[in-house]
Amino acid sequence: MKAENQQAGQELARIENSLTQNHNALTAQTRDWAHWDDTYQFIQDANSDYATSNFSREMFEDLHDQAMIFISEGQQPMWIAGIDPGTNTYGTCTSATGDCSWAAPLIAEVQPFLGEVEASGLPLNLASPWPALVAIAPILQTDRTGPSRGWLIKLRLIDERLTDLLEDQTGLSVQISTRPAAPADTERKMALQRGPDLLHAGKPLLTHSRGPELVLSTEIPRDRGKRASRIFRYSLAWTAVLLAVVIGVVLALLYGLVLKPLGLFTRFVTGKQGENSLGQRENLADVPDSLLQRRDEFGTLARHAQRLISQQREQSKMLLDLSHHDPLTGLANRRLFDASLQQSLSDEPEKPTSVLMLDIDHFKLYNDRYGHPEGDRCLASVAECMEQTVKPHGFLVARTGGEEFSVLMPETGLEQARTCAEELRKAIAGLKLPHADSPVSDVVTVSVGVASSVNVDNVSGSTLMRSADLALYEAKDQGRNRVACFGEDAANMFG
Repeated sequence: MKAENQQAGQELARIENSLTQNHNALTAQTRDWAHWDDTYQFIQDANSDYATSNFSREMFEDLHDQAMIFISEGQQPMWIAGIDPGTNTYGTCTSATGDCSWAAPLIAEVQPFLGEVEASGLPLNLASPWPALVAIAPILQTDRTGPSRGWLIKLRLIDERLTDLLEDQTGLSVQISTRPAAPADTERKMALQRGPDLLHAGKPLLTHSRGPELVLSTEIPRDRGKRASRIFRYSLAWTAVLLAVVIGVVLALLYGLVLKPLGLFTRFVTGKQGENSLGQRENLADVPDSLLQRRDEFGTLARHAQRLISQQREQSKMLLDLSHHDPLTGLANRRLFDASLQQSLSDEPEKPTSVLMLDIDHFKLYNDRYGHPEGDRCLASVAECMEQTVKPHGFLVARTGGEEFSVLMPETGLEQARTCAEELRKAIAGLKLPHADSPVSDVVTVSVGVASSVNVDNVSGSTLMRSADLALYEAKDQGRNRVACFGEDAANMFG
């Protein structure tokens, strides 16, 4: 009975830890959006270009997010984008009324917590109005300077998609449900029911909303615990016999066989390990070869530890890759692009840095004509074409919006950037992807804006990208399917 209780507690803790990791990842995404100069500007002037280029139903579905809500300094919603959990319809609004009235109860639940949100963000578990993971972050500039201009809220429902993900990560059945909240003085502990073949275990989760509370539950085969208990008993018995033999027969070799490797392994385990920004251990040292090569219990333990270290490195690399790349195209995302641009400007400020901003011409008409799945394939084809075209130059290609792409070109002047932009434009048109409803061409085309640090005063990442954006607008105004350069075609638009 005691062993089963312990096993049930461990399995529930494993599921809860996996849920926490997913919640932390959501909070990190929210913080990235909130600490972005474009978001900081949007919360102040509600620039429609920001909303048009950054929000779509496909984005929410790809990220498994339900909604993003921008809250003003006065704690009132100024922009809502998301999918109504009740009707599954996507919409955007400037207030929690009309098509976005579904967001009003959510905003009411989180408003009491806005004053507690720090720069690192605040994760919340809600049971009302829907079981959901919520993350809140203050809206700051990218370098976290200046006063906060409001808050960004991201919503992810606790639904079948999330529980399936937890089951894949833990190998256990996962159910998260709601129940009436227990009195405040009630002790919240694990509940365990024993069936003939299964253990039914459940425990309440920390819930921040008023009313009902969240409950995590799972089912565990009882024979798993029995096998583990037998293995433990056999291992314990064998270890006792082995220790008796070692102590009785080779006492003189005790130091070499036991104490020395034990001391080495202890020093390895207790050595200091760093943590990254996600709170995970990094720079994990390898287990010493002298332990890995042993053919005894210490060697087995060392090799097992080395496998765990390798898995941890792979998981950290995967998380880092996911946080830096667009899931649809595999290109770098805006976060990686902005960081790389800032580094290029900082490392060698005396050398020119150029950027391109590309937009697929009349992509909304493409989606309306061919459907969003075909639109996704179009985006992937354009992304692959761009990477192949600029690969010889070593430039960074990123997807920075719905149908918007950017290219970072370190140590590259305006003329070389213009040449590369024209090469990209022709290569994409050369794909001959049909676009029957385009007023520009019967195939998919792009408009390109070019900007270089040599033509921008007081250059920074945001000013350089805004210059490219202005050049892109000029290319569109001139009829699309063309290249425009800031400082020539679009200089009169900057301001």
